[in-house]
Amino acid sequence: MNSKYSKLLMAAIPTIGLSFSSDVFAKEYTVKMMTNFDTEKIYYFEPAKLTIQPGDTVKWVMSQEGMHNAVADAGPKGAELFNSPMLEEENASWSFTFSKIQGTYSYHCHPHAAMGMKGTIIVGQASAPEDMESAAGHGNHDHGSMKHDAQEKSIGSAGILGKGVVQKIIISERKINITHDPIPELNWPEMTMDLDVVDTVDIKSLVPREMIKFKIELGEDKVYRIIKIITSHDKNAEDNHMQHNH
Repeated sequence: MNSKYSKLLMAAIPTIGLSFSSDVFAKEYTVKMMTNFDTEKIYYFEPAKLTIQPGDTVKWVMSQEGMHNAVADAGPKGAELFNSPMLEEENASWSFTFSKIQGTYSYHCHPHAAMGMKGTIIVGQASAPEDMESAAGHGNHDHGSMKHDAQEKSIGSAGILGKGVVQKIIISERKINITHDPIPELNWPEMTMDLDVVDTVDIKSLVPREMIKFKIELGEDKVYRIIKIITSHDKNAEDNHMQHNH
């Protein structure tokens, strides 16, 4: 080979090597959103813990019909946090590509967080606690929002009526975990989920396994909250009041 061309080729090799982006080697990983009534833990992510590299993509896939999403609780400082739409159909999926910022991302399924449907994704190296930032303090994150076409409708000041059985009362977070009947106005099937409750509604008097009626309303932050709770005690008191008036 001509020595002149040989030198030019040798000089070009490092440049060619540097031109390859790390994105060329990026991978896609799948996390299944499981609903399995044959196991002790009905709702879960599989795998629940995943280690990937910066630039990799994670795709969440529905194992069957239901209602799941993936909402980040916390992540490395400065990183973009994810918040998927609500997925309902079997094999429906949503993907998120993780940035160059390494660290630990914790997340949950909003309807089933109280039932343990939580996951962790480590990008590169795990974060030290002081390097983490919660979703509540993250500017670009809409925590717990449930976004799909039916939920974007305005439901007015009267709210939408639902009925269900209280499973757990989370007073410190102003939430209740409830198994509710289908809510046709929102295209919600029967399911167990956490629901936020406005400050003006008393939840301290609720007890697990109690049947209630409730009204929910969509806030400006795209989060549904209970704005009224009617217990069997309230209903009996109302009936007695009406009988007394007659």
